Amino acid sequence: MNITRLSALLEKDFKEAIRNPSIIFMPIIILAISFFYRFIMSELSDSDSATTLMQLIVINMAFVAVATTPIITMFAEEIEKGTLKGLIETPATKLEILLSKAIIMAILAIFTTIISLLLLDSAINFELKTYFGFAILLIFYLTLGLTLGILSNSTGTATTYSMIPFFIFGMTPFFETMKDVLNLGFFERILNILPIGLILELDTNDQSLNLVFLIIWLIVCAFSLIFAYHYKFRKR
Repeated sequence: MNITRLSALLEKDFKEAIRNPSIIFMPIIILAISFFYRFIMSELSDSDSATTLMQLIVINMAFVAVATTPIITMFAEEIEKGTLKGLIETPATKLEILLSKAIIMAILAIFTTIISLLLLDSAINFELKTYFGFAILLIFYLTLGLTLGILSNSTGTATTYSMIPFFIFGMTPFFETMKDVLNLGFFERILNILPIGLILELDTNDQSLNLVFLIIWLIVCAFSLIFAYHYKFRKR
């Protein structure tokens, strides 16, 4: 990996990101939702578990909306314009091309998450192992975004692919907020095996083994990325 080439790619991807309204809009949405949740959190001040759940929901939404969706959009636009084909024909390696987008979106996702938690204005009491879980979760969402982005052929398909992580990984934690009034049954079992469900159990019930399951999610996603990249550009 060449640092000079990576720096050039980072500069290119950063400029493209800040010029793209659909990418810049995603952090704004998360910050607005966090500000709205602040008023809900004021009613949950006497419930540590409810507060933790709301914080996890915000963090998960920030990761999905800022780390995953924009990468899909960036790749789709580059494929549609032929920019990605040109990058592949340059000395830049596959790792550098992928890593550049992942670094930009990781920084934006972390920044958005920190501001969102500050807007919630509630005490943060996560344990160290939970922060390790967040790191794995962020890398997982970045890898998922890269995988779906490579498979996108246009901005239209990118929109469709963006809905997949949004509904499967972004919306399912909301079922946890309804379990006291609804019999979720199947949905609760699904939540327990999803990455954010694993982190919830990791933090609230001290299920340290869930870190291993999170790593398994990441490994499966990483292999999917490798397969998707070689499948997409097998003739180039």
